[in-house]
Amino acid sequence: MIHACTKHTDLDELIGTQCWEGQDLSFRYGPLVRAMQAGEELILENSTALSAFMLAKIRLMLGTMFIEDTSEEICPHDGFRLTLG
Repeated sequence: MIHACTKHTDLDELIGTQCWEGQDLSFRYGPLVRAMQAGEELILENSTALSAFMLAKIRLMLGTMFIEDTSEEICPHDGFRLTLG
């Protein structure tokens, strides 16, 4: 899975966010969570656009992460890798 980063990329973009689908509020998973769940490689293209602070936040989330909006604990499946491109 490939995700193109910009200087505006934030954690909501990578993890996911709540959104309205018709009259229902649902959570749309971002590429980081989808790759973790599927055990896939996530390539963050143009990662040099991310701040050092943002990169540090991403590194902290590579283990088990808790998503408050869904009350889910996300554990990376075997095969998950994060590549900075």
